[in-house]
Amino acid sequence: MNINKEQIDDLNIIVSVQVGKDDYGEKVGEVMRDLRRKANMPGFRPGKVPEGLLRKMYGKGVLIEEINKLLPEALQKFITEQELKLLGEPLPMVKADEMDWEIGNDFTFEFEMGLTPPIEVNLSKDDQLTKYQIVIEQDIVNTNIENYAKRFGQFVETDAVVAFNEKLTGDIVQLGDDGQPLQDGLLAEDTTMSLTIVKNEERKKPFENAKAGDEIVFNLSETVSNEWEIVSILKKNTKEEVGDLGNALFRYTVKSIQKYVEAEVNQELFDKVFGEGKVANFEEFEDLIKKNIEFGFNENCMSKFSGDALEYFLEKINPPLPEAFLRKWLQASNKELDEETLEKEFPGFLKAMKIEIITNAISTENSLKVEEQEIIDFAKGVTQRQLAMYGVNNFSEQDLTTYAMNRLKDEKNVRDMASQVLQNKVIHLIHETVDVVIQEISLDEFNKLTNKT
Repeated sequence: MNINKEQIDDLNIIVSVQVGKDDYGEKVGEVMRDLRRKANMPGFRPGKVPEGLLRKMYGKGVLIEEINKLLPEALQKFITEQELKLLGEPLPMVKADEMDWEIGNDFTFEFEMGLTPPIEVNLSKDDQLTKYQIVIEQDIVNTNIENYAKRFGQFVETDAVVAFNEKLTGDIVQLGDDGQPLQDGLLAEDTTMSLTIVKNEERKKPFENAKAGDEIVFNLSETVSNEWEIVSILKKNTKEEVGDLGNALFRYTVKSIQKYVEAEVNQELFDKVFGEGKVANFEEFEDLIKKNIEFGFNENCMSKFSGDALEYFLEKINPPLPEAFLRKWLQASNKELDEETLEKEFPGFLKAMKIEIITNAISTENSLKVEEQEIIDFAKGVTQRQLAMYGVNNFSEQDLTTYAMNRLKDEKNVRDMASQVLQNKVIHLIHETVDVVIQEISLDEFNKLTNKT
């Protein structure tokens, strides 16, 4: 088997693989002899079917199958030996159905390949980048404390509707044109209705100053705009069970009223937020909140720095790409990709590929590697942040590890997280190597800045 490389230009090559009878003949012969021993055809004794007939019936298929086993292995070996750094996958230049598949023939297979451009990044203090640092102002801390107080508040009995953040419990019944309960109409007992869902000021009026025992007549579909809220109030399971309410009026008989009271900022709240005994007083509570805010802000600022750094080196180096090959490869590997979508998404694809090339170059130049434990730690960090978003802060290290390891059962998750860990290492190296100018900024200014990008 002969393999030759033709250098079209710096980024494109054609690799020719010549496959002769000597390369595939023995294996094809083995398969055909095995077929003959097992063949059972009318008119012939077992094992006595003529070889010519079997070759005519199965030869082409056997030949294609065996060459398809030989070809990828040989091609990959050549790519490895030649240390070819490919972009995408090799593209065959001749379709399989255009070949003359006859046992005994010699075959030449040609493949187009796109190459990764050789680049050097050479990080140094000559490169200057800005890293923002969000100033933690007291009102941000106060807002966080207020949010915790709201999150861990509770409903308590009250006398009347005042703030429209109350929750009513009572009976609801559909009324007819005569103002009386409609026979076979919709109704529900001991149903709950939160007044926070009533947004229209005009629709709030029937509920103003409502007390236990009051009967409130109102248009349910106009008062509550969300169909699923209506389904819930009427204690149904589907929208179909409710149907079209039109202008139907309902009477709600109030049994009790509850208002939402924020939690007091005391030891009970400290324990609920950070775990029992973790915080002893308000000063420690505030200090831990500041640390959490600072951690979140630092992550946001580092994310901004990461994007800015990659954009900086993208503009500075702008590695060339075999664009015509990549366009062809994308079309070949995504049969559903139409021309319009390709044109729209191609620039973004090229940008992402250039950034990946720069990232890989930096990691290679600096011998950066990703260890298994680093992937596990990253998975734990992702899990911890996601749980925190749902207000879950009190979980054991064992549970966190279990959640993380379940994520890593998926090989795609492993690859994605390994890639992210490597990129984080690259960004950290950039941060430690280039000239970084720290610029303080308010949260509002930072948000405006990131929203622009």
